[in-house]
Amino acid sequence: MNLFTKSAAPLLCPDGSMPWASGAVFNPAAWFDGETVHMLFRAVPDGYRRIRLEHAAGGELDVGFDNYVSYIGYASSRDGLHFDVRPEPFISPDTHVDRFGAEDPRISVVDGHYLITYSALESGAYDPDCRVRIGLATTTDFLHVDKHGVIGPDERDKDAVIFPRLIGGRVAMLHRIVPDIQLIYFDDLDQLIAPPARLWIDHMNNLDQHVVMRPEAEWESKKIGAGPTPIETDDGWLLIYHGVDDNHVYRAGLALLDLDDPSKVIARTPHPVLEPESDFERFGDVNNVVFPEGAVVLGDTLHVYYGAADRVIGHAAAPMSAVLALLRHHRI
Repeated sequence: MNLFTKSAAPLLCPDGSMPWASGAVFNPAAWFDGETVHMLFRAVPDGYRRIRLEHAAGGELDVGFDNYVSYIGYASSRDGLHFDVRPEPFISPDTHVDRFGAEDPRISVVDGHYLITYSALESGAYDPDCRVRIGLATTTDFLHVDKHGVIGPDERDKDAVIFPRLIGGRVAMLHRIVPDIQLIYFDDLDQLIAPPARLWIDHMNNLDQHVVMRPEAEWESKKIGAGPTPIETDDGWLLIYHGVDDNHVYRAGLALLDLDDPSKVIARTPHPVLEPESDFERFGDVNNVVFPEGAVVLGDTLHVYYGAADRVIGHAAAPMSAVLALLRHHRI
């Protein structure tokens, strides 16, 4: 029996009435504040075209798109299933560090501040030497947003997500230098927003010491990356992550990290819990992709929001009790 029940149709699709979201709507972050599910999603205007790449960036597919620049949009829901989309973009690619795209957001809250990490592209998404780094934005109300520029190293770094509370008095963040998931700490929010160069230099010089998870199974042999904001449970931090195999199929797995020391993996599912099955997951701008980036708990139900085939947004749900029971069965 499958752990998750998927919605039969996409939750959100491209919308021609919104030019900035007319081509693709996918890879959503989510946060539940007790009343409203806030969703941020990646959107691309229509008009891009598929091209063949002579030199793929970062070991990616050898196909890409020309005239392809991402925005980040906002939607809200009371039940986690029906979303109202704001007609204007929430984050636009309008600074020198993200002028070629603001992609793949994650939402967290630390000390009352909404922290939004995203992939900031300083050069074309499919350039062989694409500069994609960790961008940070903050908001208090999802109406106004402040950008803080790049907070990561001067390396191709993606899948950054901040833990939703201080750990040992510090801000903790997962990120991904291919092919592993790494962990870095910041002394406080000020250091997160403006990290000293030495912090990242020391981190990168000892990167192997900061690895939390590495690819293990065949379904994640190429690379892995953190998905939604980690969810705090009595058993540990629930981490939903994606894995990519040698055929470039994206699937999702589960792990539990220690509450006080998230560099310690307590449990990990050996098999994927979500994978491309429906047509809208198997066929799109990039085929065979299930890419979870948002998750919320409503009652005992874990709702997971994912990008499907880099084109639309899918939804899956499972009893939280069943999710934790599965992970207890796979304790390390």
